Amino acid sequence: MLKKLLCALFISGLSLASLAQNDPNLRGRVDQRIDSESNGDVRRPIDGHRRADDGSTKSSNSNSGRGTGGIAMCPGEFALCASSTCKPTGRTITVKEDGGKTTKQYPEAVCKCPVITSNIASQNNSPLVGVAGLNEGNMDGSCRSPGTGKIWSYFSTTITTYPQQQPDGGFTQPLASRSQNCSAKGPAQGSNCWSYICTKDPKETNGVKTASCRCPYGEGLFGQKAKGDRGYVTYAGSTWNDPAAACKELPVGYPDQLLQ
Repeated sequence: MLKKLLCALFISGLSLASLAQNDPNLRGRVDQRIDSESNGDVRRPIDGHRRADDGSTKSSNSNSGRGTGGIAMCPGEFALCASSTCKPTGRTITVKEDGGKTTKQYPEAVCKCPVITSNIASQNNSPLVGVAGLNEGNMDGSCRSPGTGKIWSYFSTTITTYPQQQPDGGFTQPLASRSQNCSAKGPAQGSNCWSYICTKDPKETNGVKTASCRCPYGEGLFGQKAKGDRGYVTYAGSTWNDPAAACKELPVGYPDQLLQ
């Protein structure tokens, strides 16, 4: 049941991201879902403001965000890979599944993703927070910083305009993106970069701060293998002249089997 609720939250964040920022009712519904999954331990709402009953005084470098449901709103800069494409490394990566109780090996890809800064969050009229799966990917159970020069990859329901990766690997300044469904036929596979550790790139790309994230491909959101006969929903390529070209480059997204 928890996994189904988490799937619903993730899909509501990706599929309805363009509505969330302007629809306070939708924002409240997502917030309630986060609270229900964490048994009330995660009390930071989707708008980033603490409630009067929060009682939280922890900083982003502590265990802030820890919840029994394993999902949290984590404050601070994060990598947003929703519109990124990836390249296989030829190695495998260890992925947590079943809420971190077990692990599984998947083929690894490296994805260059824009870092969401306070300036980008401000442009979106959004708090600088991201939705994390604390026991998913390769997170360690909290919002703590993964170390010097490192950053986590999250997603957001309120940041809808951000730097978009282009076919040549460069990035635009913040633009809105749209989703597309890549066919499962041929080389189309997707990468999952939700809740993975990334390395901050030493140089900006076209003036955009980025991070390189190592992520699995052919995986769903929670460690399960993506079904090979289904498509893949992604925001990658939506600002390209040929959006479908991104489907052949291991775009970040999620299997459309989650929509059924």
